[in-house]
Amino acid sequence: MNRRGWHLYGVLALILLPLWLAYAAWHSRAYRYERRLAMESIHRQAETVRRVLVGSINSHRRVGPFFDAMVQGSLDEMARSEAILAVGIAADESGQRGGILLAAGDDALLDLSVPVDDVGFRFVNGFRLDAEPAGGGGGGGGGGGGRGWGRALRGEFEEGVFRAGEAYATVLVLDRAETDRQVRRAFWLRLWAVAAGAAVLVLLSVAWLTTVRLVESRSQARLLQSEADHLHDMGQAAAGLAHETRNPLGLVRGWTQRLAQSPGSTAEQRRQAQAVIEECDRITVRINQFLSYAKPCDPQPERLDLEGLVAELVAILQPDLECKALKIDLAVENRPAVVDVDREMFRQAVFNLLSNAIEFAPQSGVIEVRLTRGRGGRLRLEIADPGPGVPAERADSLFSPYFSTRPGGVGLGLAIVRRIARAHGWRAGYRPRPGGGSIFWLDHADDR
Repeated sequence: MNRRGWHLYGVLALILLPLWLAYAAWHSRAYRYERRLAMESIHRQAETVRRVLVGSINSHRRVGPFFDAMVQGSLDEMARSEAILAVGIAADESGQRGGILLAAGDDALLDLSVPVDDVGFRFVNGFRLDAEPAGGGGGGGGGGGGRGWGRALRGEFEEGVFRAGEAYATVLVLDRAETDRQVRRAFWLRLWAVAAGAAVLVLLSVAWLTTVRLVESRSQARLLQSEADHLHDMGQAAAGLAHETRNPLGLVRGWTQRLAQSPGSTAEQRRQAQAVIEECDRITVRINQFLSYAKPCDPQPERLDLEGLVAELVAILQPDLECKALKIDLAVENRPAVVDVDREMFRQAVFNLLSNAIEFAPQSGVIEVRLTRGRGGRLRLEIADPGPGVPAERADSLFSPYFSTRPGGVGLGLAIVRRIARAHGWRAGYRPRPGGGSIFWLDHADDR
């Protein structure tokens, strides 16, 4: 991805991430509220059961064995409910001192030292017993008897586990399975809502980026079409100009060559004639280079082995290599190094790059040619020379028309390379060579 693409993603992240975080925070707060309501509901349920139990206990007027049996019966009846796992009366309002006096259900759950949060909700609450003792008169004979009452009149008392006026505690353990299921259901619903929100934001960002890329692609296509039309018109004009220029130029060269070969010409005349001939040849080369740059690119792709193409060009350039005692080091990462390109156009592009490398490489140097694989397994061609390199302030202008770092150069060689690369959907670029020198490369335009 290029720098502009990362910039767009950064802008989207700055806009959408705070929105998603706010959305997630809202769901988190709503989940905590629902969980608190669920726990408050089970707490109210426990409080209701406790009040019923304490009210039932305090409805009896006399303590004693019969009173104990009545309380135990109430506890057993409560324990039959599916919502109550265990219920008991403790001898202290904290639920700890003296242990459990009466119990029903699963006695182990009433032990306060054992956690029960994974299976139930334990609720401990103190109360004070209001019942009168079995031997109390109550101010006359209207106080109802019951078991032990006759013995009380004779001074015989049967004591139970309770004492009137003392503090006790109810210990309830309610089944919290349904509450936990509701809390888990709320958690997963909120989590899925947050994930769905993230997915929606991602889809919106992808759609927006796709739209931006589509608009950019269409704009670039119109720009390229406009450039192609301009280059086509310029090529037509250049062809006419070249035709009108080369004909008289050829005539001038021919007559000058005759003058140079004439027996009556002096040495000075022949030297001047030779200078005119060389200048005519130089102008012809410039015209041909301009025509090569200006003519429209219409690639005719075919399967081409880049390794074979480089070897062929090295053979052609062998005299130039031998003149400077240079060597070509060709390395291929994966064979076959085959691409679909226009053979003649790519031949010209690689030839220009090799010629530049030979021009700037020092005597007895080594020019490295690398055929590697980029992202997606696509081929990348690199040509590195150990020459002087390119100053950083001039690197951006390397592929501009009529810009050259070579003395006497026209500055169209690299411009032609870039134009051929673009016509194939490739890129042409430069980077400094580690240790000094230059690396020019060709690869696919989307191989970022």
